[in-house]
Amino acid sequence: MSATFTIVPGGSRSDAKLDARLIGGKAEGLLKLTNIGQRVPPFYVITTQAHAAGLTAKVIEAIRETHARTIPAGSFVAVRSSAVGEDAADASFAGLHESYLFVTEEKLLEAVEQVWQSAHSERAMTYRREKGLPVDGITIAVVVQQMIDAKASGVVFTANPTSHDVHELVVSSLFGLGEGLVSAGFDADTFVVQKSDLTIKEQLAYKSEAILFDRDRGTGTHAVNVEDPHARSLSVHAVRELAQASMAIERAFGKPQDIEFACNESGLYILQSRPITTLKEHGPAAGHRLLWDNSNIVESFSGVTSPLTFSVIRRAYAIVYRCFAEVMGIPASTIRENQAVFENMLGLFRGQVYYNLLNWYALVRLFPGFEYNRAYMESMMGVREAAQFDEPPQPASFARRYFVELPALLKLVGRSAANFIRIKNLVREFEDNFREHYTRWSAIDVKSLRPDELMNLYREFEDRVLWTWRPPIINDFFVMIFYGTLKKLCAKWCGDESGSLQNDLLTGEGGIESAEPAKMLLRLASAAKKDVALVEAIRADDALVRIREFPAFAGEIDRYLDLYGFRCMNELKLEEHSLRDRPEFLMTYVRNYLEASDETLDVARQEVREQALRADAEQRAFAKLSFFQRPLFRFVLRCARLGVKNRENMRFARTRIFGLVREVVRAMGHRLHEEQLLDAPDDVFYLGLDELWDYVKGTALTTDLRGLVAVRKREFDAYRAEPVIDERFETFGMAYHRNAFRARQGAEEPPNDGTLRGIACSPGTITGTVKVLRSPQDDLRLAGEILVAERTDPGWVPLYPSISGLLIERGSILSHSAIVAREMGIPTIVGIRGLTALVKTGDVVTMDGSTGVVTRVAVS
Repeated sequence: MSATFTIVPGGSRSDAKLDARLIGGKAEGLLKLTNIGQRVPPFYVITTQAHAAGLTAKVIEAIRETHARTIPAGSFVAVRSSAVGEDAADASFAGLHESYLFVTEEKLLEAVEQVWQSAHSERAMTYRREKGLPVDGITIAVVVQQMIDAKASGVVFTANPTSHDVHELVVSSLFGLGEGLVSAGFDADTFVVQKSDLTIKEQLAYKSEAILFDRDRGTGTHAVNVEDPHARSLSVHAVRELAQASMAIERAFGKPQDIEFACNESGLYILQSRPITTLKEHGPAAGHRLLWDNSNIVESFSGVTSPLTFSVIRRAYAIVYRCFAEVMGIPASTIRENQAVFENMLGLFRGQVYYNLLNWYALVRLFPGFEYNRAYMESMMGVREAAQFDEPPQPASFARRYFVELPALLKLVGRSAANFIRIKNLVREFEDNFREHYTRWSAIDVKSLRPDELMNLYREFEDRVLWTWRPPIINDFFVMIFYGTLKKLCAKWCGDESGSLQNDLLTGEGGIESAEPAKMLLRLASAAKKDVALVEAIRADDALVRIREFPAFAGEIDRYLDLYGFRCMNELKLEEHSLRDRPEFLMTYVRNYLEASDETLDVARQEVREQALRADAEQRAFAKLSFFQRPLFRFVLRCARLGVKNRENMRFARTRIFGLVREVVRAMGHRLHEEQLLDAPDDVFYLGLDELWDYVKGTALTTDLRGLVAVRKREFDAYRAEPVIDERFETFGMAYHRNAFRARQGAEEPPNDGTLRGIACSPGTITGTVKVLRSPQDDLRLAGEILVAERTDPGWVPLYPSISGLLIERGSILSHSAIVAREMGIPTIVGIRGLTALVKTGDVVTMDGSTGVVTRVAVS
């Protein structure tokens, strides 16, 4: 009988799929709030069937039985309508049906009957006719919910109802019960919260009025806080907690929500949630939430990146990580089901490359042990904050935990262990294969190839390299596990509070190929300094011509360009010119080295210093370890060192293959220009990779390449003129439609003590003058300054021997700049938020690469 007339969803989650025609819109919303883990006051629903039957003895018995089981004894309740379609986006029924507060159990049936009667009022009937809803045989459900003796209440709009900005939510709150806001019209505190970082703009009420719950009288009483008229109804912590809960509700409901809440001593309660009806004409502003972050990828793709580069890297990421899933034993059926994940690891916004972060989490979630591995992934990617997911994970059943998840975890551990044991062989096989193909490819004169031959050569790059990229990704996983473990052991066993000991232990590993170009130039400069005439030639404006008078030196420069000429700043951006294209940059590096001391140019001395730093770190670490801890620590350290070294060397292979791709697409640009299909060879970078090859194959959707380039040029030129957007943001609905991307916020003022803080990466304390570099077009002359940059990539390495320290605004602890600087013994700090806005060339700072602290000594 109770099941016929009443439902009891409140107080615990329920998987029951209930007919909305029985419980109405408001109750359906409350049930969903409960099922997604929100804290909702105890409630039950008197269904539309009960209304149809009336207050018969059976209905009354069912209500009383359910009330006793659901509502704590002696509690007051709110009795509200829940019509079919109520609280919908296009028919809210707001204020049409009666609601009753402070209802006692004795008055409950009377209140229920009055709510039923309000469904047939003239205004309710008029509203139904206007909305084209039926007016005959109307029945409505009724929600009975425990009243909360609220200390503060209010509403949240998860999209700004005034500006329609879906990136911010608005909280209106006041002391006491929400009726003070809804019915009495009291002035409320207003908090506008940015969803991306939970920053708050607040406007407090002029006068603190409230309706307080008078339990003795069973009603609300008006009160004014005259002692502190500007007291805030919600703390900053409470506003942020409420914002996070509201965003989770919005994601679960799939559209912007109008949410009522209340707070008392025990915390936050959600009273109801319904769509914001005023946003209807502005389209689906919520739903399809995506989270974008470029914390780490900006190291390789800074600023505006060309369409061609993006089309290449998007395809490369899809291939490489699909290969990784295969080699780690993810079933082929699972890989097919998640194809959209692999194909959308990256995004492009105003020409800037971002990680599609939720898809990265989705990738890691394919592997057992997600919660453990996600922290390591976030560390490697330099993510500043973990992602919040739509719904909390449901606890696994006993059967699933031990008969599905445990076997899958053991299988993953087994495969990982097998791969880790074979890591040296896997890396060696990869390097041998790469070297064989690269030697052959680099000997090809791509400028002489036809367009179809260029296309086939690119396809060969993919087949022979990208589809065999398993060892680098396995090694990345290897590094993620062992570097993360080493960091934890340094903190837990060695008492390292600074978080830098593991970096010191990785110093001086040797054999890192990324450092070899700089070391080769150091040796060249050291030899050149002994010949006054050669030094004069190097310093001349026409140095590339003058050095030909010194065959031995010129031959070494040619050898350098042959070995490393594919390098450049922003070297993974295909549109950038390499050293082979612009060899004058190489002479700038050599000139810098000529200004350095003999000690700086002494590569052997640098290596001795690195080994001393390494030995000191080992002594500090092992002094804290017990006899039983040492073998495990030594094993983890050895693996971390091996993994980081392999990672850098195989990234060097990535740089080389991108150098070949650059030559292929530049040759294609020249072909298209020669055929008068493009106005200039470099216009090729405004086309996508598929658009190029489709034109060759006869499968193009449009053959007007010049027209495509013109459209893209206008668009990307506009991007270059606009402010850089935030490093992290969300989009809703269609990613490019009605999503306003905020410009990156200016740097906050540093603390009063003049210090800046980042991530300690390479030890050493120095005081020196700063030089800020932003691009290859800047003055690259350096003479021992502390180099400051927003980000660096391997193409910056030739500058390192000319500096005394390195400060980077963006990047992670495992970024290339950190690893190579550690290897070269250069004090380094990365991740200094707002750095390039807070310091400028000529400032004097003291930096401590062991603690990550930078102190401004003098401002120029």
